[in-house]
Amino acid sequence: MLQNYLKIAWRNLTKHKLFSFINIFGLASGMTVCMLAMIKVKDAYDYDTFHPNSEKSYRILTNLNRKNGEHFLCASSPLPLATYLKNNYNAVDKSTSVFFSQREVTIDEKKLSAKEAFVDADFYNIFGFTLKSGSPAIKSQTAVLTAETAERFFGKQNPIGHTITIGKSVGFIVTGVLSKPAGPSHLTFDLLASTSSIALLYQDRANQEWSDEAAAYTYVQLKPSASKEVLTNILKNVSKQVNTIIAPSGESFAFDIQPLDKISPGSIPLYNITNEPILPNLVIFGLIGFSMLLLAFFNYVNLTLARSLDRAREVGIRKVAGALKRHLIFQFLNESVLVAIFAFCLAYLQLRLISSLPAVNRLIGNAAQDKALWLYFVLFTILTGLFAGWIPAKVLSSFQPVRVLKGKFNTKLFGGVGLRKTLTVIQFATSLVAIVTLVIFYRQSVYMATADYGFERQGILNIDLPANSYEKTATAFSTVPGIEDVAATSDLLGFSGGDGKFIKQEKVGDSLHAAYFAVTPSFVKSMGIELIAGENLPNATSASGSRFALINEQAVSSLKFKTPFEATGKTIWLNDSTSYTVAGVIKDFHYASFLRPINPLILVNKVDEFRTMSVKVAKGAEGTIIPNLEKAWKKIYPNQPFKADWFDKQLYDQHLHKDDLMFIGLLTFMALSIACLGLLGMVIYTTKNREKEVGIRRVMGAKVVQVIATISKEFVTLLLISVCIGLPIGFFVGKQFLQQYAYRIPVNFWLLAASASGLLLLGALTIGWQTYRTALTNPAKSLRTE
Repeated sequence: MLQNYLKIAWRNLTKHKLFSFINIFGLASGMTVCMLAMIKVKDAYDYDTFHPNSEKSYRILTNLNRKNGEHFLCASSPLPLATYLKNNYNAVDKSTSVFFSQREVTIDEKKLSAKEAFVDADFYNIFGFTLKSGSPAIKSQTAVLTAETAERFFGKQNPIGHTITIGKSVGFIVTGVLSKPAGPSHLTFDLLASTSSIALLYQDRANQEWSDEAAAYTYVQLKPSASKEVLTNILKNVSKQVNTIIAPSGESFAFDIQPLDKISPGSIPLYNITNEPILPNLVIFGLIGFSMLLLAFFNYVNLTLARSLDRAREVGIRKVAGALKRHLIFQFLNESVLVAIFAFCLAYLQLRLISSLPAVNRLIGNAAQDKALWLYFVLFTILTGLFAGWIPAKVLSSFQPVRVLKGKFNTKLFGGVGLRKTLTVIQFATSLVAIVTLVIFYRQSVYMATADYGFERQGILNIDLPANSYEKTATAFSTVPGIEDVAATSDLLGFSGGDGKFIKQEKVGDSLHAAYFAVTPSFVKSMGIELIAGENLPNATSASGSRFALINEQAVSSLKFKTPFEATGKTIWLNDSTSYTVAGVIKDFHYASFLRPINPLILVNKVDEFRTMSVKVAKGAEGTIIPNLEKAWKKIYPNQPFKADWFDKQLYDQHLHKDDLMFIGLLTFMALSIACLGLLGMVIYTTKNREKEVGIRRVMGAKVVQVIATISKEFVTLLLISVCIGLPIGFFVGKQFLQQYAYRIPVNFWLLAASASGLLLLGALTIGWQTYRTALTNPAKSLRTE
């Protein structure tokens, strides 16, 4: 019997090739997005599944309460916490702190960037990062490399025993190489170094202060007899003791726990998160995939019910011949599952094609496509076929033989509104929402990419600097023709907003968060930053020279100075430990992206923190400056690559989000193609059934335009209803999307009108093409059998 069902299903697919293509392509498009979501979701739940005793391991969270009433739940915690827990509480079997650093690494005069994680011996026991060769980095100034880092640093050479230099001059002996992890982890690093070496690179960490909740990440593993309730009570006691220590700052801590195997996906909003995927993002992506699949379902239901006249007679004859309702349902579900299988094959091909897109590669690039994932794909394909075919199977199998053989049946839903019409409206309304969202995203991206940030972006060439090399490089570049000025900065303006620090006017009192940049005095002039009070930063020729700072107008206001002139010459404290004298006040400008409002900003001159050189190029020298600079670079850094880019291009590329626009555009195209193909199938079937009516109208003298208007009226009405539903929803979605930006475009009438017009034009072309062909049909051909 199953073989007969499959034969009938195959014959129906091959008999109606166009409708089969529309159904298969539509389902494939929806399944492609769903498969992307499935890969991403499965990957998120695969995080940290390879660690031993993960059910007894926890990450310590810090609930930070500020004096002004602000609360922050952080994934990080104070650096001394791990050692304190292990030394004072028997329930804690192992504990470790992970201190991250981003210092340049030097190997045989070759300088490379790296992300370091400083850990102790317990790290290798709590986590499942195993050694491929060598021994753990436990002693001071020792390090273990990941397999990828070892190859990047040393090629095929054995790195064990070699010395690498982290930062300025601290040497580390490589004692081992890690194996490739058995799965993804929220902890990512290029090398592991011993915790006892932190003070060598960061002298301010030598005392391991309790007041810095963002210093490290603390993990504990309990003894088999201890429960998480015991750990919770321990942390309550520790919180009380720590709050006594940090009481002068006006802040307080409350420590909480997070199971190691529940870190990913992140279900609670945390500050200072590591590398774990966030659950809300997965939910949004899953909803997008499900919505796309629903559109494809609607196509299948629409076109199957549109052909109900043909299938109804088949149902009537089968029932008269003795077929039961469940037999018919099984037959129709067989057809839909067969369509879903073909759709899956096409969806997998589409998935392979779009995997090369940068946005898609970021989503699923490192996700494991194992047997479990393929099992999910198979189940998903079968369920897709069953769900897509369920409504048509129920509707078609319920027809009464006497009525259908007389041609008396309908497929009405929702109080007389046709099911097919309802689904068509939903499809195009959804497509319009996608179009409006895409247009708003594009307009906002263009606005951010081309806006005036309040500093100079034209004629500035940014060059990546090796560590502690500004003065040497500036001297070499000063002789290159075409250079007007040379400056340096720790971070690029208009991107992430620099480093974050806490500043205050008095050493005792409330702190406020400020963006922090290390810049040269020439940077202010080169970037066109306006100085409104006081003087520029002095040259840091001595230790005192670097203890001056520039602040912006927002910092003046937040620090309770009445005027910018009052602020100059005053002392401010940075992170409760370093005092700076305000040399001058600069005008507010957008030092970060438009996601953030302009907040307090502090600029200082610290030579050892410069990472980027900003060269102001004279007009007319743009074509020759890069080759000339590269020649000068090779003389002083023969083994270092020369990386330079124009600042204006960097800002444009950063904020235009080309990859994201391409991906959203792809999703919108899929939604529109599903809707338009479904509409085309509906129009083709309707015009085919009305060929004789068209012939009679032509014989009676109707013009082609009148025939087109008569046939198209129903479909155009559906498009207009879709616009009336989709525009308000698209407006709401667009406004919600823009809420994340502190500075954003307005959503005006013309933007919405253009989106609606584009949809109506596309729908009109889809309808008009087929109705025009039908209207031109020779009446003699359609009426010759009458």
